[in-house]
Amino acid sequence: MQVKIEKLTQNAIGLAHTADGKILFVPQALPGEEVFVKKFSQKKGYFLCEDFETVKESELRIKSSCPYSNICGGCDFDFVSPKDSAYLKEEIVKDNINRISKLNKLPPFLPPAYSDNESYRARCRIHVSLKDKRAGFLKKDSNELIAIKSCPRLEKKLNEEVFLSDDFLKRNRGLMFQKGINRKTGLVELSLFCGNDKISVENEEVVRSVDNIKYHVSANVFFQSNLLVLPELFNFVRENVVGNKLMDLYSGVGTFSALFENSDKELIAVERQKECLRLSQKNAPSAKSITDDVFKFASKTKTHVDTVIVDPPRVGLDKGVPELIMSFKPERIIYISCDSVTLARDIPMFTDYIPSKARIFDFYYASSHCESAVVLDRKK
Repeated sequence: MQVKIEKLTQNAIGLAHTADGKILFVPQALPGEEVFVKKFSQKKGYFLCEDFETVKESELRIKSSCPYSNICGGCDFDFVSPKDSAYLKEEIVKDNINRISKLNKLPPFLPPAYSDNESYRARCRIHVSLKDKRAGFLKKDSNELIAIKSCPRLEKKLNEEVFLSDDFLKRNRGLMFQKGINRKTGLVELSLFCGNDKISVENEEVVRSVDNIKYHVSANVFFQSNLLVLPELFNFVRENVVGNKLMDLYSGVGTFSALFENSDKELIAVERQKECLRLSQKNAPSAKSITDDVFKFASKTKTHVDTVIVDPPRVGLDKGVPELIMSFKPERIIYISCDSVTLARDIPMFTDYIPSKARIFDFYYASSHCESAVVLDRKK
């Protein structure tokens, strides 16, 4: 069958309708493209295209700068420019919010944040074959190692010290034997993060400066990969907090709490993972740091704050958390999300609040993922 791609859905998957009106999802297709479907499978309520030939190509489509494109499983959206990537993802987020939240109208969106520099990743997870001393990433949809010479998405220092030198594998051989081989892949997995002066391997603590703030981090805790776009998110948070009493929920290593060091703000930071909180106490020493599950903390806390910053994991907020956040009676909530589906699900639960503005941050160029931020203001 031949179909026309109408829009992109979650994970940047193209959506079309068959001649009889059934939904067909086409991975790696772009809006406006016409494709001839060679092979598809039937799922519950939709069809999934498994092989297609492009009949009419979008003007947005470009040739990937990566020699491992469609081989390595790391990038699934590397066939548009950084600017087009950001704007296409914005449409996905708008569609999710509109379709799932069912708001009367969407909040105004500021222009999306992105960087033209494709070599942006300060963080990665590599796979190593101890047998033949090769390092790289896994092949798409498999556990096969794709040994690489360099990755065009990684920061220069990571490429130079990890893939363009034999010293890295030699230096970390003991650590790799200690960590052991993954039974599923037959390989050793190592988490890496690029600090100012050295690369963190697993739990090794390093310092990385972002927007004139020195962060203590390690490769085994979460910190944003794209440090070129991160200052834009910092500015969004700074510009939208109100009042002097702030609460940072799912605070991680104090990424947002650190923005208000040496200010007149009083800040409560809540994070369940103790290692994250240990680093947070270095990054934001003036914040009142609390080790607890957000739901448990909010259930037993009676206080008033002016702004709540909430940055939950991909699964979104646990049931009951929105109601507990509202019990603090903040004037404003800044909800930061790495999954716009769960963001869209959670927004209507803040029944006393109205979305007033939003912005997307394309931290993961060449990947279908992006970050969203929505400001919710208390109803007058």
